[in-house]
Amino acid sequence: MTHYFSCARLLATPRQDDWLRDLARHGEPYRDHALIWRLFPGDGMPRDFVFRHLEDERSFYVVSARPPVPNSDLFQVQTKPYAPLLECGEWVRFDLRANPTISVRREDGRSRRHDVLMHAKRSVPSDQRDQLAQVLETAGKDWLLARAEQWGLAVRENSVLQSGYRQQRLRRKGKGIEYSSLDYQGMAKVIDPDRLTKALLEGVGHSKGFGCGLLLVRRV
Repeated sequence: MTHYFSCARLLATPRQDDWLRDLARHGEPYRDHALIWRLFPGDGMPRDFVFRHLEDERSFYVVSARPPVPNSDLFQVQTKPYAPLLECGEWVRFDLRANPTISVRREDGRSRRHDVLMHAKRSVPSDQRDQLAQVLETAGKDWLLARAEQWGLAVRENSVLQSGYRQQRLRRKGKGIEYSSLDYQGMAKVIDPDRLTKALLEGVGHSKGFGCGLLLVRRV
């Protein structure tokens, strides 16, 4: 099945557009969520795309199962068919903005997802705070290494870089949403092309609707 890779650049500004101005009050992640949905109209249709907000603050990468429907008042969009073909044993550079979480079982037997870095931070005794930075870096890296095989990759551990950790707290229609994001870059070997293709087309991890989970790779 053909997918599509798009680069969408936001043209309108909150000063020009009342709808954008209203969205901005609810936080950037919610604004991005609503903006990208405008490229994929269809009442009741499930989300069939993943996206990432780029560093220039006005552009997005989007991978989707259907082509976006450009809105000339909001976006300038460039789209091309996307059918990644990678072979077992190839080396790639990867780039990922993820929502790293860990499932923790509570006393009542139910499990709840926790931010990996905050969970690790709480485990550090107050008299060992000088080790906190290393503990957080290890926790973030371990999360990636533990899941990469599911995505068809064997990550070179000493190549992993982490940056851009953010905690997000949103409120919309009386409901609170909390999640975190962390950017990863590094080198990896393809060990399962089918799993990797699935990860590239569908994204990985949680909070995909808020711009996490889009895995990008490029052959070395």
